[in-house]
Amino acid sequence: MRLRNLPRRTAALVAASALAAAAACSSPTATQAGSSAAASPSRTTYGTQTPLAGNFEASGLTATTLSFKAETGTVYADEAGVTYIEPRTDASADLTVRRALWDGTEAWSTAVAVPDDAADMHLRLSADPGIGVVSVWFAGPDETSEDEILLRNTEAMANQVTWLELETGRATSEDLAAAAFEYAGVSVRSNENFAGAIVMEDDSTTSGVLYVNADLSLTGSSWGELLSAEGDFQLSDVAQWNGTPLFTLTDKQVDTNNIVQLGPAELLIADSDSVRFIPGPTHLGLKHNEDLWLVDETGAVVEVDTGACELGENHQYPTISDTALYAGLARVTLDDHSLECLADLAPTAGAKIAGEFSDGSLLLTSTLYGADVQGTWLVPADRSEAIKLDNTFNSTEVHSDYIVQITDGAEVTFVDVYDYRDLTLPQE
Repeated sequence: MRLRNLPRRTAALVAASALAAAAACSSPTATQAGSSAAASPSRTTYGTQTPLAGNFEASGLTATTLSFKAETGTVYADEAGVTYIEPRTDASADLTVRRALWDGTEAWSTAVAVPDDAADMHLRLSADPGIGVVSVWFAGPDETSEDEILLRNTEAMANQVTWLELETGRATSEDLAAAAFEYAGVSVRSNENFAGAIVMEDDSTTSGVLYVNADLSLTGSSWGELLSAEGDFQLSDVAQWNGTPLFTLTDKQVDTNNIVQLGPAELLIADSDSVRFIPGPTHLGLKHNEDLWLVDETGAVVEVDTGACELGENHQYPTISDTALYAGLARVTLDDHSLECLADLAPTAGAKIAGEFSDGSLLLTSTLYGADVQGTWLVPADRSEAIKLDNTFNSTEVHSDYIVQITDGAEVTFVDVYDYRDLTLPQE
């Protein structure tokens, strides 16, 4: 995708309206059929709801603290809780965006209007964990020919976007058409990792970028304001972290010259454009094959010494919490950048760390199709032998002390949340 450099200017566009977040006392699943019925486990459990999709009874997870259905692809989980959009029964009716804490308590719910031209478009939920904001937007089909160049992993989007503050549910909506016009834009694009928008001058040329800050205010920049190097570059990836655009530029003349930037600041130069972004609440991870970097909130970059451990393939999706980053069988502490490798403890080299519990135990999973060994294991805090669980946890995330199962169905996404304290280990 070509970059068009416009004259330097910054458009600070303060969002014009805010929707009041509606507080609620009941569980977000209380009105959903089937999800509020109490389970009948043979022992007392912290979970009280019936799972919608999970079947982990052999591991003691017979009931959940929270189970709900969401619009497909509109679930965002973090260390404190989960934000999602309720399934629609009327495509033109207002959306209901909810946030629940992991124990099942509803934090807030907010109504979001559907633009007139977006009823038949696909819903998307993007996030910037660095500032605790999610964006609700609508993706539509690309009306372009196959030979036109489009930025990979992005979709055409409706102009209307709503941003919500995770802590309070405070919401602001904005029509991006006026902001895009400031940068000679005729349309906007985005992706599921970007809480902003790419301004398109035509189908293959981008002239600027729009992004949101912690105050839910929209800011724009031309590429001329952001580019840190001279040359003929192509935009190959874009996201947002800590209220700042995050992107990769590929040199059209030298394909080993790939610059990763956070705003106007150059973070690193890689020999390919396949650097994976791993955004977290306090740090940003950057992974390229077996290389790993950490970026803190000041923009300082530290390369992690990963020579002692394989980080796994990029498709294994590294994860990050507020204390550590997990890539393959490597655990990297964010504070001191120290690396712990579980290769000697893992039952198979194809396993990955799914997450960590407050007692220091780690959950390992090997679920990829074609893996030599599949299963789920608990590695104790003392790093004694990994214990194989009686169930294999697919599509599992770990947040705080909760095991989160996210299952995409044909029409909706099912989410089941289990309390780690309900987990039982196999008897020898």
